[in-house]
Amino acid sequence: MKFTPALPAKTEAASDLPLGLAAKLFLALDRADEFPKDSRLFGHHDRSETGAYHLRPFGRPMIEAYFGGSHAWHLEAGGEKAFFDFAVGELTGILGQDFAKRVQPLGIHLWGHDPFARGSYSFARPGKADCRAKLAAPVDGRLFFAGEACSIHDYSTAHGAYLTGITAADQVLAARGRRG
Repeated sequence: MKFTPALPAKTEAASDLPLGLAAKLFLALDRADEFPKDSRLFGHHDRSETGAYHLRPFGRPMIEAYFGGSHAWHLEAGGEKAFFDFAVGELTGILGQDFAKRVQPLGIHLWGHDPFARGSYSFARPGKADCRAKLAAPVDGRLFFAGEACSIHDYSTAHGAYLTGITAADQVLAARGRRG
């Protein structure tokens, strides 16, 4: 991250709040009513290179597949197909080879490859949670920061990002002498 002029306090705060990756793959599920609503499956319990599968979320005919950490980064390097192939491999290992015919990819966003995100959530290095407030602090009433990494209580969430955006907008208005 570069700022001109340099902002070493912001750069240091951001480096202590690196981005992790939690990927979600959505699969269409044929004959979904054979599974209970909001049921869960786990690919493996003996290793971290696995997925967690939410079947029929909100009763919908789909599967929400979750992958995290270094495994998610590894799969993302292979693109959408790598996620799909991995998920089908685990699900057919649990539910039988014919299950592969019942699922189709619906969508995934490759957060790690997104040039505006470069990951999907922040985490504070040990002892560095205070960096969230440092990152969120305005600079000279002219530069304002928002995003889930700036949220003290709702970090790593979409609503944390949204709420810090509202706060930053209010700070902009206050700096301009207006009230929100």
